[in-house]
Amino acid sequence: MALFKIYPSGVGANGSKVNIICVPAIGADPRTTWSTDAPTEPHPLRGLHEALPSADILLYDHLTAEERSLEIKPLGDTEHQASAEAFAAAEDKIAQYGVTEWADRFLQTFGQRCRSDEVGHTTYNTEREHVPRGAMVEQQPILFICHSTGGIVLKQALSQTSGGGLPSTAQCIGVVFFAVPHRGSSALSEPEYAQSVRTSLKLKWQMPDKLRNFFSLTSQDLETLNYRFAKAATGIKIFSYIETRETVLKVLSTTDDSGEFLAHVKMCIVVARSAVLNCSADSSVDEEEVVNLNSTHTGLPRFQTQSQCQSPDCSQYVEKMAAFVRSLSAEEREAHDALVSSILDDVRIDVHQFYQIGEHEATASMKIWSAQPSLKKFWQHGPDECLKKRLMKSENSPATPSTSAINIRPKLEISPASEPLAPTITVAPAFTINVESGQTDANAFQAPNKGSQGRSNSGPSLQVNGASRTSLDRDLNSNMTQLSSMGGLLAPKALPSIESIEPRHKAYERSQPPQRSHTYQLPSFSSDRFRWVHVPCTHAGWVPHVLTSISQEKEKLNLHTKLLHDQLWSSQHNRSRHASHHAQFIRPSVRCLLPEESTARHPQGIMMPSSASSGIQLVLYMPYLHWDSFEHLRVRATTIKKRMKQESARPADREISMGQSLERKLIWQYLRSERPLHCRRTLDQYGYPSLRNTAVRDSDQILYKRTKADKDAEPPPLPTSKQPSHTGQVSIETDPLQDKPRDNGAKVLMVDQLWLWIVDEQTVVSFATPKEKEDDGGVSEQGDLRDSIYKDVNGDYARKCSDPFDFAALVVFHAIRAILENTNDPSLQVFRIFEEYISILTEQQTKSFKEFRNNHRLRDPGDIDVRRLPKYVDNRNDLDALLELRDIEDELGTIQKLLKEQHSTISDMLAYYRSFTSTKPSKKVGKNGIFLLQQVDHNIKEYREQVDSMLSSARAAQTAFKELLDMKQKQANIVEAHLAREQTVVAADQSRSVMIFTIFTIIFLPLSFFASVFGINAREWSGDSTNLGIHTIFVYMGCISLAVIVVALLVAFNKHTRRLAQGLWRKGAGPIQRTLFRLRDGAMGKKDLQLEKSESVSEVNRSKRSGTLPAMTKQSTKIVWDEETGEKAFQ
Repeated sequence: MALFKIYPSGVGANGSKVNIICVPAIGADPRTTWSTDAPTEPHPLRGLHEALPSADILLYDHLTAEERSLEIKPLGDTEHQASAEAFAAAEDKIAQYGVTEWADRFLQTFGQRCRSDEVGHTTYNTEREHVPRGAMVEQQPILFICHSTGGIVLKQALSQTSGGGLPSTAQCIGVVFFAVPHRGSSALSEPEYAQSVRTSLKLKWQMPDKLRNFFSLTSQDLETLNYRFAKAATGIKIFSYIETRETVLKVLSTTDDSGEFLAHVKMCIVVARSAVLNCSADSSVDEEEVVNLNSTHTGLPRFQTQSQCQSPDCSQYVEKMAAFVRSLSAEEREAHDALVSSILDDVRIDVHQFYQIGEHEATASMKIWSAQPSLKKFWQHGPDECLKKRLMKSENSPATPSTSAINIRPKLEISPASEPLAPTITVAPAFTINVESGQTDANAFQAPNKGSQGRSNSGPSLQVNGASRTSLDRDLNSNMTQLSSMGGLLAPKALPSIESIEPRHKAYERSQPPQRSHTYQLPSFSSDRFRWVHVPCTHAGWVPHVLTSISQEKEKLNLHTKLLHDQLWSSQHNRSRHASHHAQFIRPSVRCLLPEESTARHPQGIMMPSSASSGIQLVLYMPYLHWDSFEHLRVRATTIKKRMKQESARPADREISMGQSLERKLIWQYLRSERPLHCRRTLDQYGYPSLRNTAVRDSDQILYKRTKADKDAEPPPLPTSKQPSHTGQVSIETDPLQDKPRDNGAKVLMVDQLWLWIVDEQTVVSFATPKEKEDDGGVSEQGDLRDSIYKDVNGDYARKCSDPFDFAALVVFHAIRAILENTNDPSLQVFRIFEEYISILTEQQTKSFKEFRNNHRLRDPGDIDVRRLPKYVDNRNDLDALLELRDIEDELGTIQKLLKEQHSTISDMLAYYRSFTSTKPSKKVGKNGIFLLQQVDHNIKEYREQVDSMLSSARAAQTAFKELLDMKQKQANIVEAHLAREQTVVAADQSRSVMIFTIFTIIFLPLSFFASVFGINAREWSGDSTNLGIHTIFVYMGCISLAVIVVALLVAFNKHTRRLAQGLWRKGAGPIQRTLFRLRDGAMGKKDLQLEKSESVSEVNRSKRSGTLPAMTKQSTKIVWDEETGEKAFQ
């Protein structure tokens, strides 16, 4: 095995920032795998050199130089026999190698460094320079490019926990797979294709049976490798290139009619389903990009098309790889490595072992043994190994006082005080027995040193502490004798001699049976009942890994395959057309997989796959009500918005990577992966998953309004999300969550998901996202599902769960009651808050009715005060209350929908459990679970009745407010009709005045015209020759009048002329007008303005009393009313 480094012309080894390592198929020559047959054809790796001049591109050879140089000499050569024997011996040696051995050789290669002379782009130097192990990469990032079976070797190397000089997977930034058989290949596994595959891939030797068996379509080893690599590939970008053109293979065939003959078979050596990692739910990776190429299996890494020319996709491939490498700077790699490491180390998996103490069922008790390994350790060791390590650690650790220790009663010390008269009784520190280790502190059972008591030495002390009986009696006798000799008033008399009562003591001790010390029984794997594995994150990509780890531990690799069947897993995922995160969830359902020999039937009558184990398997998906702080909702929305702008998790946000919030890190890493993270959803996101954005609804939640600091303040003006701009258009929509003031005490309702699987009769797996902890005095822990379950099954009054089905019912029981029953904080009592707010709005509705009645107790519509008219018809508060009631109805309807789905799930579970009991009466599966399900079903019915009652109250209040608004509108119409009638009277008076004026005009207009004509000082009438003639005067008058009339008509009826006139007026008279206004405002004081306003109001009142209104338009009257209302509003 060897590594060959190639350089482009003029580029040396210095300044290399990334290593690109090309891994060919096992036994293939790297010189021919990545280069084309034509010498003049551009090399794909040469393009990478030109695009990335600072990168080191290395070719890996699975064979050593000696193995690669072995050739069989010609038959007439003297060395033919020796060369044939050496070639056969090497072939026999290579035939013993499996994928693991090839991976070990690959790891060993990182202890060697090879050089190549700068002769050309496709020539390599076989001279090797050995350097210390691990010095090749020098902590530089690595991009692997693998072809065919070479990708399997790389996957095995990356998956090994300890291996040679290979750096940690954190240094691997990406892997490019060219037609890698992740799920096997018939062409690579069946023997009839072996010789043709060797010829096509140009292998040194034919693929041995051990490798061909590994690449079979039913290989369990290959499935295990895919699972291990999927865990190791966290944070690694995967590029999968698929062959779409068939390869011609020559196989030896035979038929019944004729003998053997050579046939040509066209087939894809690695089909598309096998070349994609995310094609199966068992072994999915986070980031995989799939590209189809029109090329054969061998031409794929060279980008050769059918015409043996290079595909145009090669340039796109080079640009994509170059852009990917350039985007990964040192700072970005540091941030991304910190992000991935933090997720693997900070996510804690709960592993709880339920075991029984006692042989009899009636007196036996259930205990729990727990471990909390990190995600990384859980994937490495599995749940069983984590529990064993926890048990071994507890057995070997010294007993220390802790929260898990059993407190023993404190010691009593009876000793005289510094005064010799009155003895004192003091309490010494208690000793503890550690439950985890089952040991006690040895010093706790020894009498303390008398010299270390720190008190007066006036007399000895008696310590009831576990000292020897002889020394205890001797000290007691001496103490009492000394105290009685002191003659103190409170000193007791001396006791009789100890020798006089010693025979009686010995006789009593001999009559008693020997006493056995009481110990705490640690778990024994022979007494295990079942195990609960809880993952605190609803990430769909982790489900196959967790279930597969359990299957591997039980050595039943197909144990979880039925649980991840498309009918039970993939088809249950909801994905909306838009890319909003809240549209990704699993539809609620419960299904059971029955053994083939079981006579039970599914309640719904649907066809389900059979169980993969001898017992019953159960799958449960259910939403449940929870809560979160509004500040966390704001931060989560900001993180999601920022993450949705990127296709990939890289480059990683440094603030999130180096921060403390684990939820933000999970969102950044897995939100847009192939099987994404299911984020926590608000109540409106659950109720309306098709909405693209629910920020406005989330900021208007009733729980938020009633728990924020200014909950009794006036509501903000509407609309809240869009405000008109100065141009008259609607401005860009803002984020209501970010516009809200920060309030750490405000809360919002959330709908989380519970995923639960009963893998077999001994394992339960659950996924649920908890609320992120915060420093709020323990409020954030209320309603937590995991804590509620753990407290219920651990303690003196723990519920008894005899099997996984009982425990599954208990999990559902606590999920439904998590926030509705298990919270003590007043701000989390959801139904009480809704009822209280409905009552407040109902009371407001009553007050509004009374106010409306009091404001309209008028005998005559003419008695309406114009100044108070806006108050009569004001409906702003009533409209706000109506909108609040509609929000309450909407949220209660969403809660009702949630309860309906939960009730459907509980009903299906009850039907399954009853069918189990009726089928196997001797072995009652879930006998305690039926009681829990019946109880929680009764609770759901009570919740639904309570919600229905609140809905009825809210709808009744809505109806009342609608009636009130309707009455106010009708009253406003009456007032408007009255004012219109008064305005009609005014208009009639004005028209009468105009008519009189017209009559006078008709009479005096001719007289005025002739008087003005004859009054003109014309030449014909005055006799003065210097005056103008009458003809000239009429010409001037007609032309000027015609011009004025034409201009006036144009301004009145032509839009462009009117705009031109307005512009000329603003430019010419505008500055003069503004100057005059400033002078007037400076001269007129505030008192004059108020006087002018009061005179205007007085004029209106006088007109009202006289039964007429002043000659002003209706618009001017409304302006006066608005001014009055505004003045009162701001006083």
